[in-house]
Amino acid sequence: MRRLGNRFYRTIVILWITLSIGSVVLAAISWVQLTGRMAEGRQMNTIRQDLDGIMQYLTDAESGTRGYVITGNTNLLAPLNEAITNIPSRFDDLVQLSHNNLSFLQAVTIMRGEADLCLDWQRQVIEARKHSFDRAASLIATDQGKKIMAAIREQFDEMGRIYSSQINEIREQIRIKIYRANLTSLAAGIAGIGAGLIAFWLTQVALKQQRRERELTEARLQAEHSNQEKTAFLANMSHEIRTPMNAILGFSELLQNDLREPSHQRYLTSIRSSASSLLLLINDILDMSKIEAGVMELHPEPTDLREICDFVHALFSEPAAKKGLQLACHVVDNLPHALLLDRTRLRQILINLVGNAVKFTDKGEIEINVLWEKEATSSHVTLVIEIQDTGVGIPQDRLDAIFKPFVQAGAHLEKEKQGTGLGLSIVKRLTEIMGGTVTVGSVLGQGSAFHLRFPHVPISARLAAPDHPTTASQVDFNELRAATLLVVDDNETNCRLIAGMFANSHHHLVFGSTGEEAIAKARELKPDILLLDVRMPGMDGYRVLEEIRKIPTLEFLPIIAVTASNLKSEDSKLRERFSGFVRKPFSQLELFEELADFLPRSPRAEPGSKTASPSQPETALAASAPTPKELISQLRLLLLDPWPAIRDTVAVNESKVFAQGLEGLGQRWHCQPLVTYAQKLLQDAENYAVTDLEKHLGEFGALVEQLAQNSQP
Repeated sequence: MRRLGNRFYRTIVILWITLSIGSVVLAAISWVQLTGRMAEGRQMNTIRQDLDGIMQYLTDAESGTRGYVITGNTNLLAPLNEAITNIPSRFDDLVQLSHNNLSFLQAVTIMRGEADLCLDWQRQVIEARKHSFDRAASLIATDQGKKIMAAIREQFDEMGRIYSSQINEIREQIRIKIYRANLTSLAAGIAGIGAGLIAFWLTQVALKQQRRERELTEARLQAEHSNQEKTAFLANMSHEIRTPMNAILGFSELLQNDLREPSHQRYLTSIRSSASSLLLLINDILDMSKIEAGVMELHPEPTDLREICDFVHALFSEPAAKKGLQLACHVVDNLPHALLLDRTRLRQILINLVGNAVKFTDKGEIEINVLWEKEATSSHVTLVIEIQDTGVGIPQDRLDAIFKPFVQAGAHLEKEKQGTGLGLSIVKRLTEIMGGTVTVGSVLGQGSAFHLRFPHVPISARLAAPDHPTTASQVDFNELRAATLLVVDDNETNCRLIAGMFANSHHHLVFGSTGEEAIAKARELKPDILLLDVRMPGMDGYRVLEEIRKIPTLEFLPIIAVTASNLKSEDSKLRERFSGFVRKPFSQLELFEELADFLPRSPRAEPGSKTASPSQPETALAASAPTPKELISQLRLLLLDPWPAIRDTVAVNESKVFAQGLEGLGQRWHCQPLVTYAQKLLQDAENYAVTDLEKHLGEFGALVEQLAQNSQP
């Protein structure tokens, strides 16, 4: 009996152990399978990201190409270059990720071919635009590009359906695997204490993971909602404040030349100063928001530190002189002439630091020193900038706190009332974004020294483009060819401001206040340029833009957006869709510079200038420089072809090429009259001064004869 009992218990124990071990093994297998399916889900998410990235590149490239066709601005081709560079690697990733999925791999191959066709088509449009606008427009009118993009989108949708089907299948399998894993874990727990502990632990892990994922999902949704609310708040705040600020600053600028009494001038100066301070505060807050949101982008370009120092010195020399301060800027002689930096952000940093130095220094001097240190590679340097002053100084216990938002040193409360406490925080954040560091040393009552250090800054082989900004007093809208401007804004004050800016000019302005009115007047008037407010009740600027682009003969009408938004996302959207944009509050100078991209300069005769005979060129020949016979022979060939066709058609692009060729011949044979004539032609073509261009093209034959008479014996 006992033997039977032992055999029974032994059998029970063996069964229990077997069941326990089997339960643990089944649980482990279930969790391994679950992990594998989750990895497949992550892989499918990566595939989706690559697909979305490819589609975004193609869409951006198409928008950039169309913008280039309309404006001729080669900067708009950057999205196409990025697409050409990045799309192949994205497709390679898709092929690698989907090599086990035959149907999806076939779809990737088809889409890759269509993407190549799309990029090739855009290259054809760009090449056509280099020859002439009409050729590019006629090529676009064939709708071949739209058909290619339609095929790409259809294939993209098909791949999306495949993706959705597979991801749903993976999710269902994951759900089943989780259920099986929990079930086997529970069975193992019932089978034995050890298996039970393992099952309990695995169950807790699963629950914690699900709870963590749920909490992360809720937190992500909450963060996205908060970010959307913050974005909407910033957009509304920017619009609501900048719109009246546009009127305050704009009308103040118009009144500057009309008020004569000194007291009125002082009042006007106070208004402009207060408005500028408020605008500076708005910009500081928005800049800080961009930095905290991680959307601040850098745009490195060849930068000459000497020009930036000259700019800062010119900006602060007058306020420093009023306080009796010496402002000096020293740049070491051997500093490279061009470093690859974000010029705008570096200026912003120096303006904040030097502005603080001027504000907190009552006597003595302010000194700016620009140095550099060699690095291991000859193509990079470490840039060092020091700003020293003899001002009130900063307490030692506040040196770290001054770089925090809305925190000030507290050493000079009266002066600190003039600021917001954001300047140094922005300096620190921008410096760090640019890969640099900022430190400060100070002695209370003796002054402060800020030390900026930017390591590994590339030396640019291309020199920096010099800045020669036009001053507001030099703005004359009559310098632009007479045009009909349609201005649409629901704010009557803004319309009056623009009317005041164009007062006494030869331009014809027509105003509207709604989107429907903008479409009707654009169709009726066929204006040269449309200034369009983005935010209007009812039909906003984006919808107006879409409707006008559908009207025949208005597909390429320059439409300049007028916006009060300062958000980076809005900025990119405006660049992609509109011909250009100005941001409220805008000055006469900013509006002039934007219009100058679309209206050619009208020729203006200098007082007392003599009008040259139409049959004789205005270029004087140097008697001491005989013209080589070889050059005369080449010029006579040009008289036969292509000069007659260019003279008769006055085609701008062909005239540019012709002028560049003449300039090259003149430099090669050291013929200065030919170089001068070619440069004049090139200037006329670039300014779209058709009348002057036609006149100067007609002088080429007479110039060749004069050069022939002055040729070498």
